[in-house]
Amino acid sequence: MFGEEAIAQQLAEARSALDEVRQQQEKPVQSVTAESADGRIEVTLGPNGRVAKFRFAEERVLKEGTEFLEAEIAKAVNAALDARAEALSADVPTPDLEAIGAAVAQIQEQGVRQMRDMTAHISQVMAKLQQGGS
Repeated sequence: MFGEEAIAQQLAEARSALDEVRQQQEKPVQSVTAESADGRIEVTLGPNGRVAKFRFAEERVLKEGTEFLEAEIAKAVNAALDARAEALSADVPTPDLEAIGAAVAQIQEQGVRQMRDMTAHISQVMAKLQQGGS
């Protein structure tokens, strides 16, 4: 039979893994700033991942022409997005949610089986009591 301690252990492991997922999701995301054109163009992404600030560090960069600006702005935005993605990919491994789900399903199945067995045993005892008591 599937023991009470084994069920408690598996449930504790599942809760622990789920807590890790919650902590990762609740982790505050910092703003990220990246630059291009030798530091003359800066882009800052806010905690929500959207552009929070765009800055030309020196106005002379505007004289470089639209093609240059388009390319450098794209570089700055992409660098900021890459930096944000790197910051979000924590060193903490993501728990295997499928394995957790499988473990919980197994616990549930075994618990249902145990309940059926206990119900059958109780029914047998009750039947014997009724036969002996008649």
